Amino acid sequence: MANKLGGLAASLLVAATATVSPASAESPSPSPIDPRSVKESIAYLAATYGVNEREALRRLELQRGAAELDKWLRRVVPDQYGGMWIDQKAGGVLVVSLTDPTAAQKDIAASPVHSQVQVRTVKYSLAALNSASDRISAQVGAGPESVYLPVVSPTENRVVVWERSWLKKNKAAAGVEAVPEARVFDADSGKVATRVLQKPTPYAADPVDKGYCHPLFCTNHGPMRGGLRLDLTRDNGTVGGCTSGFNLRTTGGAFPNVPWVLTAGHCMATKTNNVPTQHNTQAVLNQHGIEKNAYPYDYAAVRYVDAPTADRWLESQTARNLVLKHCGEGGTCDPASPSGNQEITKITPLAEVITGSIVCASGSGSSAVTYPEAVDSGAGEGYVVGTKCGQVLSTDVGINTDVCARAGDSGGPLFDQTDKAALGILEGSQQSRSGPCQPGELNNYSPISTILEDLSARQASGGSVFTVITTPQG
Repeated sequence: MANKLGGLAASLLVAATATVSPASAESPSPSPIDPRSVKESIAYLAATYGVNEREALRRLELQRGAAELDKWLRRVVPDQYGGMWIDQKAGGVLVVSLTDPTAAQKDIAASPVHSQVQVRTVKYSLAALNSASDRISAQVGAGPESVYLPVVSPTENRVVVWERSWLKKNKAAAGVEAVPEARVFDADSGKVATRVLQKPTPYAADPVDKGYCHPLFCTNHGPMRGGLRLDLTRDNGTVGGCTSGFNLRTTGGAFPNVPWVLTAGHCMATKTNNVPTQHNTQAVLNQHGIEKNAYPYDYAAVRYVDAPTADRWLESQTARNLVLKHCGEGGTCDPASPSGNQEITKITPLAEVITGSIVCASGSGSSAVTYPEAVDSGAGEGYVVGTKCGQVLSTDVGINTDVCARAGDSGGPLFDQTDKAALGILEGSQQSRSGPCQPGELNNYSPISTILEDLSARQASGGSVFTVITTPQG
């Protein structure tokens, strides 16, 4: 691996000698990544690419550095910068695209990851593509109900206009004409393409019974965190299950300082009853909240059933910005256990999610064969609940990954361990799989930035703004 990287560095268009990165000059250099904090990400890289811990950590450090370099290049060379991605198959290198490969030589050379960068020449800058995307968005009325959603694809260096065919059919059945396809093409056909988006199959599921410390049945009534099981009563009296995503809070307006739990909107779809949502037989959340079920606008922000419940599950807790990865050592759900929880400290917008990044997700899908204490969720025998990691395969209207997920994981959180960032919540899959994780997984996540933007827009008249809780006392 060292020889491969050495050969790559020799072929780069950037200098191999670096001083202080312009991006890092604005803030202290981060401490080296603690292997214990990213052990699930390391395990994925080791299993998928056969690398050792040292090489896995190098790739994760590259990922963290890439995010900083991306922000810097967007600022200093906006008319030349075309985006970036990480090529894991090529040995974990960062591909930076520029319309002029000499435009950012000094900036890249000053980055801590300069020796792992490969420059690619492209036709369009991100600024030009974003401008085209914005124009098309205005033409088609892009939003939760729009048939067409334009998205910039850095790996293709173009705007892709995604057609949500299921919405187009629904509009046609209702006698509503969709925006004609011809209107969404740019005059330069190389800059814009249209494709049909395959609708992911939602991964909601059946309930689980009371048991031991576990994402399925946390018994200490807090803290609420991503990855816990949520049981929802259907209108016919049966119960379906999903997974909590992230803790939210609203500021200002009609909902000042109000806590919410985020999960998938399809989990609440078609339900008209008001039976509270449970966790481990305890009524925790309202049956309904602020909901949308139109991927990638697929979310439900749900309030606690009452103030005492909100206090017990969140407000009285010392850690409010967690995702439950798995039980800690000795089977404890102690929020202080570093092995059991992932702290969330920031949000990464869809436009800044880098293809090739290693990401992780938590869910509560289960099998009664694997977990006799649980009612089968449809996940299949041999599927183990908790955190799995993979990589971002692409971004379209959502985040497409090879992270393993099964029925019951819907709404569960997608996050980046290298910078503790919230990325999205599970929508579902474009496959039909059950049982143990297999090669070639393909699961799709609704971006957290898309969700928060729409939630806040829907509450604009009331003046409330939604955000993910990113501090222990947030």
